[in-house]
Amino acid sequence: MKKCSKRMGVGQWLVSAVLVLSVLPAWGQSADASIEELKRELQQAQEVLKSQQAVIEALQKRADELEAKQGRVPIGPAGAQSPEPLLAETATKSGSPPLSVSWKDGKTTFRFAQAEFYLSNRIQYRWTGDTFDDPRLRDTGTFAVRRMKTQIIGWAYTKDLTFRIQVDWANANTSLGVLDDAWVQYDFTHGHKWFLLRAGQGKTPFGRQSIAPTATDMFADRSFVSTTFCPIRDVGLTATGQFGPSSVKDLVEYSVGVYNGGGRSVYTNADGKYQTDFRLMVSPWGSAGYDEANPDGAPAPKLSLGIDYEHNDQRVRDPKTNAYKSGLEYATAGYDLMFKYRWFTAYGEYFDRHSHDVKDAAADSNGYNAQVGFLLIPRRLELVLGRWGYDPNADRPDDRQTQTGVGVNWYFQGFNNKLQTDYRRIESKASRYRSYEFRLQYQLVF
Repeated sequence: MKKCSKRMGVGQWLVSAVLVLSVLPAWGQSADASIEELKRELQQAQEVLKSQQAVIEALQKRADELEAKQGRVPIGPAGAQSPEPLLAETATKSGSPPLSVSWKDGKTTFRFAQAEFYLSNRIQYRWTGDTFDDPRLRDTGTFAVRRMKTQIIGWAYTKDLTFRIQVDWANANTSLGVLDDAWVQYDFTHGHKWFLLRAGQGKTPFGRQSIAPTATDMFADRSFVSTTFCPIRDVGLTATGQFGPSSVKDLVEYSVGVYNGGGRSVYTNADGKYQTDFRLMVSPWGSAGYDEANPDGAPAPKLSLGIDYEHNDQRVRDPKTNAYKSGLEYATAGYDLMFKYRWFTAYGEYFDRHSHDVKDAAADSNGYNAQVGFLLIPRRLELVLGRWGYDPNADRPDDRQTQTGVGVNWYFQGFNNKLQTDYRRIESKASRYRSYEFRLQYQLVF
């Protein structure tokens, strides 16, 4: 009986196995049929999607053409102009307005359908040590946040309409106030840059070093000569442009401006007269730009020669006597050059001022800046030398002031991340003593 049972169990197992094996081919055929059906449905869905996509792209193209005829920025992805990688982007081919945000080289870029602007911050942290030959004076050392600026520049509605806003938080507790720049500008030649008109507060077109951004200074700051002769910023109107042959489109650059004449953040005009400025620059091999230092070098020689003129009558009359009671009238001419080639940079500037006081007494003054830079290690180490002079009154032989300096710049990432140090000897014929100043400054743009 036991043997029979065992044989029956084996038989049952064999029968079951035969039944299962007979069913498997049919099940496999059923599964294959289901997969094929799914593939067919997927292909049909993809074909429908492609046809819808073609309709969307046709509508998008038509909308962009209509926008272009109206002189507006296309509303679709064609409006994006930058090859920079996008960190965040919301744009669809259905025509929804694009928005992108990216960061590169210390600048955050925001792009919209009809606007684009760049946001950056710059901090300059400085230690200054002063020593004196005069035994009556004590040596000093000072820490300071020299500059802490936030800048927004860009265009809105059309690329011909640009704007700039800049504040310097380091001046919050000074009479200067925090506002550096606040202007709008329109290019009437639609990208050719032949004639642009700017309105608002900003730099006046006088003095090469004062026009140049302080982020690119060879030394830790502008020279005392530039701050003496150049008002730097004011409120008014500026017309500017450039022209030249196709080979050198910036052969000639010009600027003409009219301003209140009281300086930055002064929105009154007590003397009733305007400050006027004019600047002309010629660059036979293309503009050398306004950046003073040269961390990247210049593969081809660049030379810019400039001449500018400024007139400002700040004399105020007494309403009762109609006689001048305060102020000064002056006219200043300036001449400058910038030359860059490979590892070498040379900058020079000369000022000549003629002025009248309230009693109509005349006085002449002049000053000069002379600086050279040598790039010892490309993109890293730069040696700079400078000499500056100022004569407050040409009729007096004992009031001339001079400074001589040497500096070293180390660039971690160009102007955006650099360390500067310089040492200057300060002399004045009005004193038999000299003084010396050492500056160490770190700059970060982010």
